[in-house]
Amino acid sequence: MTTARYADQFLQCALDESGGDLQAFLSTEQVMLAANLDPADAQAVASLLSARRMVTRAVNQADGSFDLIQLTANGLEEAHRLRRDSRSRAEREVYLHNTLVRWAYENAPVGGRVRLQLFATDEKRWFCGTEVTCNEVDAAVDYLEVKGLLKVERAPNFTDVAPTVKGIDFSHSHMTLRTFMNNDRPAGTNNVSNYIASNVVQGNAPGSNMATGGGNTQTVNQGVDTDALAVLVAQLREVAPRLDLSEQDAQDFAEEVDALEREGADHQRGGRIWRSIGRLVPPALVTATADQSVQQAFEAGSAMFG
Repeated sequence: MTTARYADQFLQCALDESGGDLQAFLSTEQVMLAANLDPADAQAVASLLSARRMVTRAVNQADGSFDLIQLTANGLEEAHRLRRDSRSRAEREVYLHNTLVRWAYENAPVGGRVRLQLFATDEKRWFCGTEVTCNEVDAAVDYLEVKGLLKVERAPNFTDVAPTVKGIDFSHSHMTLRTFMNNDRPAGTNNVSNYIASNVVQGNAPGSNMATGGGNTQTVNQGVDTDALAVLVAQLREVAPRLDLSEQDAQDFAEEVDALEREGADHQRGGRIWRSIGRLVPPALVTATADQSVQQAFEAGSAMFG
């Protein structure tokens, strides 16, 4: 298991042990035991959380290790988020819907299927420091089968799965499932009429240009999918605590995300705001594979605003 997964459990137990008091001193070994984790991993977990500014070292030992910590404001906020999301049926389902298709794609042989029961041995079965249940996995597989993303073969003692062509496209997309499904809508399904000058466009055409007028004058109508924008804003707010920004940069980041929510439907204005957001975040955090949710959020934003 990775240190990052242990860190999710550690933070929630630190929340319980501290009672939410930022002044409380916590023993790393005691928190590890409360989380049913091996105390031998305490230094690795605490070092990761310290680097993420979720905890501060209270007492440093001569060898560089530290036995006592305190939660930071960022750590307390993240612990509450983990606790909230781990108990949310909707968040757990969204996680499985986004994870299972890609897990099947990575693990099924070309042209073949992978046994679903193997998911129980994979670290991806952990969400916000908690294990997903077999019933939750089965329900997610049923949903993904209906949506056309998984092929499923069931027998009394096993279930085999494989991604469909649509599932493979989703796996390649680096999008969330909701964004992918919104972008995958068949053309012409929206019957809204858009009136531009004397021209009538049947249907919605996000991101398209309509030229009107005479001579060299051109009016451009370029919009952003509002559903996809809402997903992006939610993703950015979710990953904000993991970006290790300074207090001022974190405040600026939150304000820019609010501005993106208000004005991002206009592609030009949204693009300017997106570039401002990008300047606040160190490039290494966006390109690193350690936190897939951060990477996916910034890939989705870059795809939306270019």
